[in-house]
Amino acid sequence: MKSALKILALMLILITPAGAQFENAQKASIKAVAVTSGDQPTGVVINISVIVTPGDGRVFVSTTPYTEIDMQGSAQLAAITACDLLGIDFTKYDFFYIIEAEAPIVGGPSAGGVLTVATVAALKNLTIRDDVYMTGMIYPDGYIGPVGGLKYKLEAAAKNGAKIFLIPQGQRITYVEEKKVRRVGIISYIEVEYKELDLVEYGKKLGVNVYEVATLNDALKFFTGYEIKQPEGQFNIGSYSQILKKLADRMKASLDEVTATSEDAEKLIKKADEFYKEGKYYTATSTYFQAKILKRYEEYKSKIVTAQQFDEEVGKIQNEIDQLKDYLAKEKMGVNSLQIIAAAQERVAEAENLLENAKNAKSDDEALQYLAYAKERVESAKVWLSILPDLKNDYEISKDALKRRAEFYVTQASSLLIYASSLNGNEYLINQGFESLDTAKRLLSEGLYAGAAVMALNSITDASLSIEVTYGKIDDKVEGAREAAMAAISEAEKSLFPVLPAAYFEYAENLDNQYAKLMYYKLSMRLAKLLSLMVSSGGEKELVHAEFNPYTHYTPSGKSTIERIVETPGFEGLAAVTAITAAAIAARRR
Repeated sequence: MKSALKILALMLILITPAGAQFENAQKASIKAVAVTSGDQPTGVVINISVIVTPGDGRVFVSTTPYTEIDMQGSAQLAAITACDLLGIDFTKYDFFYIIEAEAPIVGGPSAGGVLTVATVAALKNLTIRDDVYMTGMIYPDGYIGPVGGLKYKLEAAAKNGAKIFLIPQGQRITYVEEKKVRRVGIISYIEVEYKELDLVEYGKKLGVNVYEVATLNDALKFFTGYEIKQPEGQFNIGSYSQILKKLADRMKASLDEVTATSEDAEKLIKKADEFYKEGKYYTATSTYFQAKILKRYEEYKSKIVTAQQFDEEVGKIQNEIDQLKDYLAKEKMGVNSLQIIAAAQERVAEAENLLENAKNAKSDDEALQYLAYAKERVESAKVWLSILPDLKNDYEISKDALKRRAEFYVTQASSLLIYASSLNGNEYLINQGFESLDTAKRLLSEGLYAGAAVMALNSITDASLSIEVTYGKIDDKVEGAREAAMAAISEAEKSLFPVLPAAYFEYAENLDNQYAKLMYYKLSMRLAKLLSLMVSSGGEKELVHAEFNPYTHYTPSGKSTIERIVETPGFEGLAAVTAITAAAIAARRR
């Protein structure tokens, strides 16, 4: 009965004239373009209203008529991204998206950029120009991603008075499908050809200026004349050297606990020693950890030869896990000690997963590998807890507040993973994200809220990256993520000592694989923001007038920098997925 009443209330909200039913509401309206579904698609203009009210992080969507791709996921991502870019706590607002079109459309991803612009405008009470139109996906890092149907959308915008049409960077040159019928006797053959189309030149014929945009901030300048002032915080990794050195010392000393060794383990230890001498202490810690897993595996191969011995070792490790979980559930937390408790809870949960993998392994060798990894995951949790006394001099945080934050991240991770799956994001990362989400849910149910929040952040990172790495230049994203992580850590330093984000940042700095670097920068940034939110130190970003004339904006000529997107009628084209293997990010979360 209560659920029915809630649904009825929501329906009444959405059918009542916008703005008449909300208290303290902020609203923005924007026009977007889409492609109608069916055999003979055309471009169509859709009207979007965004209403923001005080709330608790819920997103509501009303579409008339239906769309063929999940608009709920696109709207939720737009709301989260707008808040992240503005430095606003998403959980303090509710978001209502009312989307109206004249015909059924292929919706969702291509409206993401427009939805995000409108959300920023609503949150900041900005006026949106009605002669600017745009199409493009939105990524969680604020970049604009490629879409299909550009020719049809441009034509629809032109018919509805557009003076400016914004497209994703790299899509000036697109390809339009043309079908030709060839008769051979009484049989007709349909031949398909792809014709190259320069959208800038085509736009001139239609009286529209077409520009490429790379980021949400680029688009915001066209629509509002404002841009989000980007933080330029710097932090000194050397400030964390003393405590990170303790981690490295503790991990290195623990190597002596295992007498067995191997050639590969010795190589890793030598490499770790070099990192240590260079002052790259967390990178050294991670490398010592990898070496210790190999040593433990060699030890198990020589000592565990019967099923009884295997079961006994499994029991010992499970007992250690249970003892640690009991301690971690009771330990009080301050905002500084939170990150250490979170790191330990996360590692204990992963150890439990690995132990289950060991018990279900398909071979003895695989079982011993998982067993060694599980054992050292437990030991790495103890290493992190060894520095807890150094960070206990801070005020206690509310367990209920941490629980609410963990619940929010779990919900957000679930929504983003479903959305990423609908967009055919990278399969490996999506699967990894679901595994992290399952672990986060288990930790949440066990009252280990700090670890649940961090594991959910891992899941969010995987979901985001599964979309982001599919398109564009990875190097550009890595540098942007690095700057965002530095700014987030610098902001967090105003009220706490963010050693865990700093450790992940240092590790990212020393990785060769660009995908792994991107992952760790993202984790570093999100962890720093979590800590800032727990003490409300993350400041809201300023809006500044953009020194910007849209009619002097330059869109380069030449071939597209993105894989060809064929303008197949009715199809929202997606670029070919960038290959990412498990090996590319095997170094994650050391």
